[in-house]
Amino acid sequence: MVRPALSLSRLAVVWAPLALTFLLVTGSTPIINAAINRLPARDHAADLAAFAVLLACTIVIHSPLFVSREIAIKMSIHRAGSRRALRFCLATAAVVACVELLMGATPLGALVLGGFTDRETVIAAAQPAFLIMWPVPLFIAVRGVYQAHQIRRDDTLWVGLGTLVRLGLTGAFGFAIAPRAGFSGPVLGAVCVLVGVATETVFAIVRARAVARPPEHGDAEVPSPLRFGLPLMFANALGVAASLFYVRLAGEVVAAHQKTSLAAFQEVKSLHWLLGAGGFALQSLTTAKMTKPADRRPLIRFAIVAGCGLSMVLALIALTPIRDWVLVDLMNEAKDGDVYRFARIGLALAVPMPLYTAIRFTLRGILISQARTKVITAANLLGLGLLSLVMGLRLFVSDENGALNAYVVWNVAVLLELVLLGIVVSRKSP
Repeated sequence: MVRPALSLSRLAVVWAPLALTFLLVTGSTPIINAAINRLPARDHAADLAAFAVLLACTIVIHSPLFVSREIAIKMSIHRAGSRRALRFCLATAAVVACVELLMGATPLGALVLGGFTDRETVIAAAQPAFLIMWPVPLFIAVRGVYQAHQIRRDDTLWVGLGTLVRLGLTGAFGFAIAPRAGFSGPVLGAVCVLVGVATETVFAIVRARAVARPPEHGDAEVPSPLRFGLPLMFANALGVAASLFYVRLAGEVVAAHQKTSLAAFQEVKSLHWLLGAGGFALQSLTTAKMTKPADRRPLIRFAIVAGCGLSMVLALIALTPIRDWVLVDLMNEAKDGDVYRFARIGLALAVPMPLYTAIRFTLRGILISQARTKVITAANLLGLGLLSLVMGLRLFVSDENGALNAYVVWNVAVLLELVLLGIVVSRKSP
């Protein structure tokens, strides 16, 4: 059977539901925050702070599993390879689950949480929630493998619908059930995440059975999960760790402006990540669609078109009166305050980031499809090296606006990574 050409329209039809999936997942955190703010007789600021540090820790801990979908796409050439991918991802998830149990039941949790905050009340509130979160890695692993079957068969609409169902149940639980159950904020957040991911996983399992399954065996060689999967998981963990560096960079200013700089960075980052969600989806799409060298050109062309569109939307927000509606009316920032002043500059610098994200994750998908995952690890190590150099030598542009510092360095680091990935992708696969 001859596969249809990778036209921009065909790629758009498959990509759009995946982009929606990442957008909905990004939007689940504000829903949980809003639910926490409606808990009766609670210190909502303390609850939100505890949930924030819990979420920051779990994202780092879970980060190796966020690429389980790409690993399964590459290995699920036949059912034997799919089962091998599932065993590998579940084994990794079991290790991650044990780490979360240790975080919740031993002093390790307080020690790690102490790296995010020195408030003992926040640490004490956040730590028990790890004992609720520990099954989440197992669900993430299973979900990734079953969603891989859907993506390989262009069944991405149902992937998006699964995430929509997850979002709906998360909201229903957070707003209707949790306030009557007497949960604390971080416990509510942990249960919402668990319920949401479990729902999405069950949805993926049920739906995957309705799409055409790969043959039981095949002649194509399945890559070793240790040589292929582990470097990719490690690379993803490094990438998530780098995002924490930018938060730290945003706070490396004089004490009088630390709070306003971090607040401005957070305001900009929420918009940057929201518009970049479609770029993240391109990694799975590219991994599934890249089957021969000739596929590189249409995939990269599509990434440029999609990324330019997303960056144009962010530019519309950053450079027009819409900016004031978002920052002042929606985010409730004072127009004459430092947060607004710092965020305006950060938004302008963030405009190219959705385009960079789209190209970056497309190049990563091409390399994953070729089982060249060590290159991705090297690129992320390069980025971390640059961040460490900037932090060590204090090569900052401003002593006041940490958001400016963070986004200048972020642009340079991503551009360097794009150059490295582009050079490698342009060469013939070994």
